Amino acid sequence: MLKHIGVAGALSAIAVLAVSSAVPATGHGGGGGDKIRVLSTNTEEEFVDVGKKDLSLGDQFIFTSDLTRHGRSVGHTGVVCTVTSTAREESQCLGTASFRRGQITIQGLVAGEPDVFEFPITGGSGAYEGAGGTLVVKEIPGSDPTQEILTFYLTD
Repeated sequence: MLKHIGVAGALSAIAVLAVSSAVPATGHGGGGGDKIRVLSTNTEEEFVDVGKKDLSLGDQFIFTSDLTRHGRSVGHTGVVCTVTSTAREESQCLGTASFRRGQITIQGLVAGEPDVFEFPITGGSGAYEGAGGTLVVKEIPGSDPTQEILTFYLTD
């Protein structure tokens, strides 16, 4: 992940649709709530080398993505991942998904280059105020630009 910090969807990973498109969650996280699935496609990305040449502590991967559902635009994301350990190939990522009815935030650590990974949902605004739960990110192999399927398991 740190090679290109495939977290792109990771927080491209913060996609949520209007409440009307949410469906009841099943089988993840143990509680009731809403499950929302969207496609995240990176539109801008940049690796910022702030320290030693090549990968070092503090380097950042910054990106934005468009979020779609059934081919229709439903929002966009803004994400910053900062390298916190070169030994573990680990980054701390903060992201926000912006939608017509509000925003959802995520935060967490991700290590290596996993095909599937999770982030805690840390809050929201508007229709998503007080949101919690888990974001599951699944990379789509070989996609260019980077694409990921984001599934939000929301709890209140």
